[in-house]
Amino acid sequence: MAKFDYIKTKSTADNLLDKFGVTRTFTRETNTGFDPSTGTTTNTTETFTAAVVWLSFNKDEIDGSLIQEGDARLLISGEVKVGDEVDREGSTWRIVNTNPLYPADTLVYTEAQARQ
Repeated sequence: MAKFDYIKTKSTADNLLDKFGVTRTFTRETNTGFDPSTGTTTNTTETFTAAVVWLSFNKDEIDGSLIQEGDARLLISGEVKVGDEVDREGSTWRIVNTNPLYPADTLVYTEAQARQ
């Protein structure tokens, strides 16, 4: 029995996100180091880009707690983590929840919740 080809599905998802989305820049804190000689901590960040379709939540999904008024639903062509930040037209949004579609060890896309 042949297995389903998720690589082809990922390619289709990437093409659709590229066609209907825009490229956004994400920032992720990757390392916090402590220098005992100075007593200071340093943060290292990395940036990356991904195609993003920016959507609103439906009114019946907004519960005021987990999903708040003004939160955005993002469909992203890569993997993001809670705490990552994304720039949208000069405003910084923070990723507060992620739901990657990851069948058979292939990341197809990530649905994320962003908050300003």
